[in-house]
Amino acid sequence: MAKILLISANTYVYPYPVYPIGMAAISAALKKNNHTVLQYDCLFPNKSLRETIAEFNPNIVGISVRNIDNEDYLAADNHWSCDVVKNLIREIKSVNNIPVFLGGAGFSVVAEKFLDYANADFGIVGAGEKSVQVLVSNILSGENIKENIFSSQGFDSALEPDIDKNLLQKYMRSGGLLGVLTKRGCAYKCGYCSYPSIDGRKFAAFEVKTIVGYIKKLQQEMGVNEIFFTDSVFNDSCGYACDLCREIISQNVKIKFAAYFNPANVSFEDLKLFKEAGLFAVELGTDAACDTTLNALKKTFKFDDVLKFQSMCDDLRLPCSHFIIFGGPDETYGTIQESLDNIKKINNGVVMVFSGVRVHYNTEIYNRALKEGKLTKDTNLLKPYYYFSDKINISKMNDMILQSFKGNRKRIFPPEKGEEMMRTLRGFGYKGLLWDTLIKF
Repeated sequence: MAKILLISANTYVYPYPVYPIGMAAISAALKKNNHTVLQYDCLFPNKSLRETIAEFNPNIVGISVRNIDNEDYLAADNHWSCDVVKNLIREIKSVNNIPVFLGGAGFSVVAEKFLDYANADFGIVGAGEKSVQVLVSNILSGENIKENIFSSQGFDSALEPDIDKNLLQKYMRSGGLLGVLTKRGCAYKCGYCSYPSIDGRKFAAFEVKTIVGYIKKLQQEMGVNEIFFTDSVFNDSCGYACDLCREIISQNVKIKFAAYFNPANVSFEDLKLFKEAGLFAVELGTDAACDTTLNALKKTFKFDDVLKFQSMCDDLRLPCSHFIIFGGPDETYGTIQESLDNIKKINNGVVMVFSGVRVHYNTEIYNRALKEGKLTKDTNLLKPYYYFSDKINISKMNDMILQSFKGNRKRIFPPEKGEEMMRTLRGFGYKGLLWDTLIKF
């Protein structure tokens, strides 16, 4: 058996601090196989990393990489995590030259290039609960390992994350929400998203009773009363979300939750059920604000679906936020103006806007950028690269957005404006999502 130090490298707190649930899942998997595990969080460290390594004396170190960057074209270089991870590995190796492996969503989208840049020994792409066992076993055997990147071998649907109560309390006091995953993968094919290629192109759900039992345990043992369902999309077309919420109601579990939604595949009765089960806020993957650009991003709905969804949220007094990208494929000054006019119809929703589409490997927009000559197969996407339509000027587009949003506190652009707003609200003692406090019914 081994002593394994797991490190969460993320220190980015916008829009709120996110508990490192991926690290907790790997810790649970390793402990299940009788390894000794210590979790170290870079956002809330108990002591320095150097001291921790010297005292714990691990055989292996794993680093969880949540994001490469903040996907904000206007401030991309301010939140690039690769140097952070590279420096962590340099410090680890200076104390004890032991094997270091990387994992997490941020690492997985650009695994080979991240591994080389950070000088890590191994990496795990996708769900790592099973793959990490193979990797650790190979390291302990002392044999030469032929491959340094391990692909996902699936996940253990009965395994609960190893939540550190003291660390969780720090996140909760800082206004964070605990993420709970009810299913893996994504059945949608959005043009910019690498998620399906990493975690599967179908929804793979946990047992409803297992999830509800876990939520009850979080309440009873950890004092958790608000959670965020971190599924790629909560309201799947197969009805799983409805089954989950009926089970929450049936077991009389009093929990508040928020989640990511798709405006399609949901009825007023569905939303009413979700609210009865504890839904208090909705984050909508709107992504574009007119049918032309929605179609270019391979979305499965029209803007009328977005307005219908917003109307249902208003009727149920559910705060709703929209994440919208300008400047992507097929964007013109005409679609920009149409989108800005459409956004004005979202009277009581918060709209957060991003300029340009962050390009990742193995996505539709990556292939389109190659075809249009915007990048080549030699372009290294470890550094942020953003797709912009050739038919617009970026500065002019940004000015159009700023002018349209002027004086409306529910319109957030550029993203750093949102960060400033969140810091102010936290200074007044607000916790949780925060954007929902901008909506008054």
